[in-house]
Amino acid sequence: MLVSILVPVYNTAPYLDRCMDSLLNQTYSDLEVVVINDGSTDNSFEKLLAYQKKDPRVHVFSYSNSGISKTRNRALAKAKGDLILFVDSDDYIEPDMLEVMVNALKKRNLDLVQCNFVMDFGPVPFFRRATGNKTFTNLEALHALVAEKYLNNYPWGKLYKKELFEGITFPENMKGFEDTCTIFKTIANAKRVGTIPERFYHYEQRMGSLTNCMSLTTVYGMRRAYQYQEEYLKKRFPNEKFSFDQAQYNTDMVLIYTLIVFSRRKDDPKFVGAKIDWSKLNFSPVMKAAYEAWLKLAELKLGDSIVEMDENTRQILENPPANLDWNKLLDEAARKIKPDFEKITPEDIAQIRGLANAAESGLHFSDDQNSADQKPIGQMHSQTVSSDENQTSQSRQEDMDQGNLQPVLQPENE
Repeated sequence: MLVSILVPVYNTAPYLDRCMDSLLNQTYSDLEVVVINDGSTDNSFEKLLAYQKKDPRVHVFSYSNSGISKTRNRALAKAKGDLILFVDSDDYIEPDMLEVMVNALKKRNLDLVQCNFVMDFGPVPFFRRATGNKTFTNLEALHALVAEKYLNNYPWGKLYKKELFEGITFPENMKGFEDTCTIFKTIANAKRVGTIPERFYHYEQRMGSLTNCMSLTTVYGMRRAYQYQEEYLKKRFPNEKFSFDQAQYNTDMVLIYTLIVFSRRKDDPKFVGAKIDWSKLNFSPVMKAAYEAWLKLAELKLGDSIVEMDENTRQILENPPANLDWNKLLDEAARKIKPDFEKITPEDIAQIRGLANAAESGLHFSDDQNSADQKPIGQMHSQTVSSDENQTSQSRQEDMDQGNLQPVLQPENE
């Protein structure tokens, strides 16, 4: 069975030799390496052309920079194999990975098989707890994935039958966690999913990568990705109940971690927690205590204002769009809490002057003089604010009509 190894490349020249050699030196040789150069500005493309020249199994394609999702979609379109394996260009794999995984897929009649991985922090490897030989139906696998047991949302470290990707593409409008909106669908399409215990995949941890430089926008995108999973699964499997409490807890903890490590008070960061059913979590008293302690630490660093915001901002962060613009959101929130005097119109100023002149002249207005043309300042300001809020509401509706604030990802019709 021909295996198509799909490799997206963007400015990873220092890692390419290690990656490509690990692919071409596999003990299983019936393979092709489909490499998509995503507009690299270093010498990655030149290195790839050299590999293509010396090994006919390497097929290099180059495009202007379009992002990881577009690049993976292009690679899928070019793949000719019966099986698919993703490898990121700064990572590498063990020599017998393909051989063992292909054999497991055949012998156990699997549609998808996942191995374990090592997180490489320079010379120091980090070993997460490995899964054993597990076999699931697609529904069992989805429940395990949602509970974050045995299976994960990474595209790499998995060998797929190509047909699992029929009708499935990576979302090209997201910046981060696009995998979470994609890989679970291949599991849903499978009949049998399995794991093996070997740590075949080496996941390079380098400065500047997404996981080492988090932003609140990125992590709220993570929340949206899990919400998308939940919406999709409810629609596709209406009789199944999937509990996303563990994923919500983990997302909140990443949000709080991002507040503590990467956020600054002057950036006016905001935190909205998920609605977590603590009874659904293992060791829930300990996990809840850790959650509350971390949040308190974030508040000590950044102030109580991290949980104070207008209702519109809160709703957006509870249900963030895939293309959340953090700066735009905060600017919009700031406009709503500007000092009141900035909302007074020229007409208000003219009337204030008239009242002041009247006061200086010893004149007084009776109640019946407070007509539409002669309103107390409090009423004037109330109507001014109301008008401003209506404009904001209208502006937001226009944004939503244009798709600027709508979640770009919607569950597909089955």
